[in-house]
Amino acid sequence: MSAAPELLPSTPPQQDLARLRDQIAAFQTTYAYRLDDLDIDSWPSFFLPSGRYVVTTRENVKAGYPLAIVNCINRGMMEDRVRAFRTANIFEPHVYNHLLGPVEIIERAGNRYRTRSNFQIVRIMENGRMDLYATGAYRDLIVVNDAGFKFEERKVVLDSHALDILLVIPL
Repeated sequence: MSAAPELLPSTPPQQDLARLRDQIAAFQTTYAYRLDDLDIDSWPSFFLPSGRYVVTTRENVKAGYPLAIVNCINRGMMEDRVRAFRTANIFEPHVYNHLLGPVEIIERAGNRYRTRSNFQIVRIMENGRMDLYATGAYRDLIVVNDAGFKFEERKVVLDSHALDILLVIPL
């Protein structure tokens, strides 16, 4: 008499889930550090070619409005924003410092993970002035494949609808 096949759990064991959460957090931290270091050229490489980057507000999400402050529907549009950052945009020089909250894995479907993590971004101006520039939540759809971790979608949901400077550096 053979033993019944073992059923696999629908969610990974707790230890595997913790390791995955750490890997996703490391991916998101690397993303934030590249932006904080003004390595804007690497920004599109965090996304799939068909990846989407959206900046919207909590108010729009709550009301179900599809409105966005920024809506890049593929990596090519992100590359255009990088070119504009380097050649066309005129803005007061500044840098960011991201503060990231823990990652919550909301849903898993194969190699795709829907996550949420909160953030605060401090903006540091050339003269040294620092301001809390943005707070909100990253609502991500992350794909894990042979290329590693990539955003299929990064939705930046801002707590406030007011930004006091041109949004030239991705959040």
